[in-house]
Parts: sequence; structure tokens; C-alpha cells
Amino acid sequence: MAKQSTHTLALLNRLAGEEVEAAMQVLAQVMQQLEHARQQQALLGQYQQEYQQQWQQLAQKGIKSDLYRNFQGFFSQLESAVQGQNAQIEQFQAMVLQKQQVLQEKRRKQKSYEVLITRAETLQIKAENKRDQKMMDEFASRAKRTRL
Repeated sequence: MAKQSTHTLALLNRLAGEEVEAAMQVLAQVMQQLEHARQQQALLGQYQQEYQQQWQQLAQKGIKSDLYRNFQGFFSQLESAVQGQNAQIEQFQAMVLQKQQVLQEKRRKQKSYEVLITRAETLQIKAENKRDQKMMDEFASRAKRTRL
């Protein structure tokens, strides 16, 4: 019975280990998406800065009103893109936190199976030692009786 219990716990522990691996892969994917979003944010920021510098150079020279409207419209779209990217980064950061919590829970579950396995093995060893001691006591008792 005890060996069956340990075997079942070992199976559950293996399955929990697979769940941990899967959770780690999902977390890695989300972290990769977050990193990609941050890289896009940096590129947008760099593009926005370059565009701002071009705007300042043209403004110093004087520009026509239609070109001014085009610049303002494009700059407004660029600002919207930066804000959208910031929102996406916040979303990915929240997802990373959530996936980290899932991973921690999966690890706790696996650890609890490991503890249960250790306890079951310890109980099994104690029972075997008790049986061995009982057999040794019986053997010693028989040997003592046969001498008499």
C-alpha cells in the first residue's frame, strides 16, 4: 500500500513538474513580448525625437501653413502611437506579474508533492526498520531459547 502511495505521489509530482515547465515557457513568451514592446517603444521615442528636431529646424526657417498642418497631424499620430505602445507595455507588465504568480503556485504545488513523497518514504523506511527489528528480536529470542 505504501509503495502504491509513493508511486501515485511520484506520478503527481512528475505531472506538477510538467505544469511548472509549461508555466515557465508561457512566462518566457510573455517576457519576450514585453521586451519586444519596449524595443518598439524605444524606436518610437527615437523617431519622435528625430521628428521633433526636424520640426524645430524647419520652424526656424519658416514653413508654409499646409506643411505646418501636415507636421502637426503626423506628430499627433506619432504621439498616439507612443501612448498606445505605453499602454501595451503596461498590459504586458501586468501579464508578466500574473504569469509569475501562476508559476509560483505551480512550484508550490510541486514542492508539496515532494514533501509528501519524502514523508511517505520516511514512513516506509521506519516501517521496514521496525519489521527488521522485530525479526531480529524474534531471531534472538529463538536463539536464546534453543541454547537453554
